[in-house]
Amino acid sequence: MKIKSLFLSDIHLGSPHTRAELLFELLLKYEFENLFLIGDILTQNIKTGFEDIEKFKKIVSKKGCSVIYILGNHEKNSTDNINFFPELKRYNEYIYIREAGSIYLTHGDSFHNKDFFNKMLYLLLKKIKKWAKKAEETKEMSASTIYHRKVKPLAQKYLHKSYVKYITSEAKKKNCKIAICGHIHMPEEIKQSSILYLNCGDWINNASCIIEHTNGRLELIKINI
Repeated sequence: MKIKSLFLSDIHLGSPHTRAELLFELLLKYEFENLFLIGDILTQNIKTGFEDIEKFKKIVSKKGCSVIYILGNHEKNSTDNINFFPELKRYNEYIYIREAGSIYLTHGDSFHNKDFFNKMLYLLLKKIKKWAKKAEETKEMSASTIYHRKVKPLAQKYLHKSYVKYITSEAKKKNCKIAICGHIHMPEEIKQSSILYLNCGDWINNASCIIEHTNGRLELIKINI
């Protein structure tokens, strides 16, 4: 199926939780001119899943499409990710100019620098995640499950309204009426004032992305899992 663009975020290749095979099926299903990687394509401190990473790169390279790589917090916080698509220029944010209306693209992690409380909550979540990861490595799977399915979703729900407001306000500053982001693992489409907010979701808790059809229409895709 031919489309104009594919937008992906929060794949977390290298994580045992990523739904890599569903992702590969999606990539093979569509033919596209543009691929926008909107952060956290790899997970931090990769120890497994190297085959999935190489398969992803191989599929993308065969597409012959334009690839825009926007950094997420997992790219910014890990030197292990430096060799992922080293030939690509990397961006903290990007404006996709098109006839149907320019789109502001950002991973969204800059939200946590917005104010002191959000930053402190983010740092607390990072500490909890580190504890959960250690528990997982020692085969205490329940700790990791608690973090991914209970703690993180609760924090996301609490911060959600502020996050959407922040992303759309940043888009407005850039004179864009559409914003596409990721980071919080919540695939959705919201009209916030005059700005259309679209979140790609993720490939851990969901299997979701955004596509741009050849006529310029944007669509949030959620794969049944």
